[in-house]
Amino acid sequence: MNIYVSVIYDDELELVRQNNMGYEITFYSSAKNLDTFETIHPIITQNMKGINKFSMHGSYDGVNYATNDPLIVEITKKRFMQSINVASFHGVKQLIFHSAYRTFFGFKEPATKYFIKTSIAFWADIAKNIPDGMTIFIENVEDEDPQVFVEIINGIDSPKIKCCFDIGHAFSYSPFSLDIWIKVLKDKIGYVHIHDNDGKSDLHLPLGKGNISFLETLYGIMEYTGDKIPFTLECNVPTSIDWLRKNNFL
Repeated sequence: MNIYVSVIYDDELELVRQNNMGYEITFYSSAKNLDTFETIHPIITQNMKGINKFSMHGSYDGVNYATNDPLIVEITKKRFMQSINVASFHGVKQLIFHSAYRTFFGFKEPATKYFIKTSIAFWADIAKNIPDGMTIFIENVEDEDPQVFVEIINGIDSPKIKCCFDIGHAFSYSPFSLDIWIKVLKDKIGYVHIHDNDGKSDLHLPLGKGNISFLETLYGIMEYTGDKIPFTLECNVPTSIDWLRKNNFL
């Protein structure tokens, strides 16, 4: 299994190196760090030493591409393009961005149709600027319906944009089971975030410390994707590594 770590603390980098895992760079998800790139990039370059697999989380501070405010959409595009340029600088080929869906849309048909339409238009425009060899993954956050995700990915119709399936988010925000999410998304999943919770709140618990049936879920995903795509820990790393090792994933 191709395990990555969404690194937050410096000591996690050593665990990544020791276990030959991938490094999801999270520093640039902050708009402040994007704007102080000249100061930040030497730190990231140093962090990358001794690791050979990378991904990066793009900006999510205050961005929203599904709003009626054109100025916010403009800023969102600027931040996303900054993220793309920074990923290119570091030679990172896998870049994750949050979906702009919010639960207050509440499955109301006009709002959902508007979200799908605006999402397709925004991402199709972004796709024109994605460098060759780079893939962007749209991550479900508050998203409730996996079919909406499929319609957006189909509408964008670009091999450079796929889905980052966040298991914990789907389990806590969506009324649909993880099994349904997997069967609907299928091979549109190109990247996975893994963390546990109680099904009510997005707690980012270590694997095995919440209510998610991870054995069933991970094997279900790999039935469609294989085990080569990144499966990225977004939770306590030592405890989750123990769980992965105990269950023969690492």
